[in-house]
This record gives sequence, structure tokens and C-alpha cells, in this order.
Amino acid sequence: MKGYNIFRNDRVGKPGGGVLLAVKQHIKCSEILNKTVGKNEIIAIEIATQSLKNILISSIYVPPTAKIHCNIFNELYNLNNNCIIVRDLNATIFNMGSRITNARGRQIQEVINEGYMNCIDDDNTTFEKNDYEEKIDWILASQPLHSLISNVETHPTIGTLNGHKPLTFDITIGTEPKPASPRLSLKFKAANWSKVRNKLNEQLMLWNKNRSINSESDVEEYSSFITNSVIAATQEAIPTSKQLNTNIKLSEATKHLIQLKHKTYRKWKKTGKDSEKEQYYKYQLLLTNSLRNDRKNNFNKLMSSLCQKKMYSDSVWLTVRKFHNKRIKQNHTSNIKYNNVTATSDKEKADLFADYFQNEVYAKPPDTIPFHQQVTRQTYNVKNRSGDRNFGPRNFRPRA
Repeated sequence: MKGYNIFRNDRVGKPGGGVLLAVKQHIKCSEILNKTVGKNEIIAIEIATQSLKNILISSIYVPPTAKIHCNIFNELYNLNNNCIIVRDLNATIFNMGSRITNARGRQIQEVINEGYMNCIDDDNTTFEKNDYEEKIDWILASQPLHSLISNVETHPTIGTLNGHKPLTFDITIGTEPKPASPRLSLKFKAANWSKVRNKLNEQLMLWNKNRSINSESDVEEYSSFITNSVIAATQEAIPTSKQLNTNIKLSEATKHLIQLKHKTYRKWKKTGKDSEKEQYYKYQLLLTNSLRNDRKNNFNKLMSSLCQKKMYSDSVWLTVRKFHNKRIKQNHTSNIKYNNVTATSDKEKADLFADYFQNEVYAKPPDTIPFHQQVTRQTYNVKNRSGDRNFGPRNFRPRA
């Protein structure tokens, strides 16, 4: 799945079964439990959040012919008492989406009665096939996570083979993002391809050709070896571009419209009503307009930074144009540093550039000496720095 980190516990030796958790790549998370106990298949991860430090999310599958190992719930709770447990437990409870309470349902009731886990109060059936309907998929959570869960929805089945209905819910906690990793852009036009082939061949020769590949771990190791070989050859002979990828900052209105659009889409697919469909396309149009406004505002902010009173002079604009024309002919970008402040974005560079001219170029009081002496001094200065073609005073280097 592109854009997600996958954590899975596959069933060995038999088709079907297994559990999987998919987490978006920008979210900081790690696997803490992966095992199978008495046909109970378990996978558990921890996700870093802004309000509750780490929370545990676990997926458990219990086959219809197996019993629930209740010790698993205790083990997960002891690992992290902020936990959510989801998935198909094949447990039915009377008056909670089912007509009877089976053995696994009684086990779930015992866990709930112990008090450390709570069940989401939702009577909608979660499994439908032919004429059979039951609630066998559950969401269990400890406090305070249980009270933070809202908008629990049961959706129509996907396809005809699997009778399980997808469950979705919202939880009002902020996730801790991963540290931003640099996104390198390669300049393939400047690549030395003969060097790439030689380096790749050199790396591949390190593998033992007599070694057989029989197990899954052997396949993983060989795949990692190939990947590392390609990376080494790329780093050796293909230069990187330092051009930064920038995205516009979304307004609160745009973020709200994104949430409304997704929520309305889920309702439309669940109910099939034309009114929900019309509302979805309405939000889609409003979101498109809001994104367009965000782009305009971002551009206007950049332009306004170049139109402030501190950059009033034609001489300033002449120098800025010289700087800009000189920069666009280069195939790399750099930061600007002045007064221990480093500018990286276009707006920051424009503001820092303006501050420099305000402080260094126009801060000096006007000369009071006779005009002919000013001319003599300026002529002397021009002659002495004719060899230095960098514009501006020597203590400012835009290339730095």
C-alpha cells in the first residue's frame, strides 16, 4: 500500500486469516507485539500522540472454532494502558447486534466486567452474508480513549466474497509526526551512466553466487542487498538537486471542508441517498474554491513582502533584479544568512534581503562634505574595487 507503513501477522501454512495494520507514513509508530496464541492472531503497534504520549492499537483475529485467550487483553493493557483493540473476534452478545450470546461473547463480557476495557456501544451488525447477519467485529478501548471515540459508522460490505462490513470512527487526539526526512531529487541528465554501471557491478559482485535462496528471510536479505547496491551506485554517480519541494499552507476553512467532504462521502456510500450525493459534490466544489483561494493568499503574501515601504527605492529594485537574474542562471539554490538569521523560503529571503538594504545601505546619514569631494571619494572607491564583481558591501554574500 503506497503511502502506508504495514504491520502484519500472516498465517503460516494455511490460506486466509492473518491480521494487518496500515499506518500513514508521516505518523510516528512502532510494532510492539506480533504473535499467535492458540489460533488467536495478534498484531499491536504504538503510535506517538500529542496529548497522550503513546497509544496502543491492536488487531486480533479469533477463528470461529477457537476460544479467546483473555490473557492477551491483560498483556496488551499492561504494555500500554491507553489501548484500542479492534477486529473480528467472532463473538456475539445478545441485544448488542446479535440474537444470542456465544462462548466468545461471554468471554468478552467477562473482560468488560473487569473494568479496564470498555466496549463501544453500537448495535449495528458487522457481518452479512446470504441470510445471516451478526455483530462479530468489535471495538474495545480503555479510558480515556473510550470517551474520545466518536462518529462510529458501519459501512456496506465490499464485494460479495467477504461478508464483513468496514468500521470507521473518529478519535480526537493529535498524532506526533515523524521528523521530516529530506526528499532528494536526482538530476538524471547530469548522471555518469558508465560510472553507475561500474559501481553497480562492483556492488553486485559482493554477493555469494553459491548461496541458495530458500526461505522468506533469504528473499528479504537478497532484496535489501539489491536495494543497497542500487542506492550506492546512485549516490556515487548521479548528482542531487537542491531544489526544495514546497507546499502551500492550508487555511482552517480548507481543513474543515476536507473533513466534511470525507464524512459526507462515507454517508453517501452507506445510505445511497441522492441528497448525500449532492451534498458531497457541493463540498467538493467548495473545497476546490478554497484551495484556489489559499494559493492566491500564499502568492499575495510573497508579493506583499516585496512591496513594503522599506524597499521604496528604485536602486533597491535594481539590485534585487541583478541578484535574481544572477541566481536563476544557476542550477542550484542556496540559503541567505544575515545577522545570524538564515532564510530558506522565498518569502524569508525577500524579507531578509529587504532588512539588509534597510540596515546596511540606507542606514547611513547623508554626507555633509562638499559635493566635489564626494565625487572624488566615490571615484576612488570604484577604482579600488573594480576587480570584485560581487555587488553590495563585502560583508554580505548572497551566495553564502
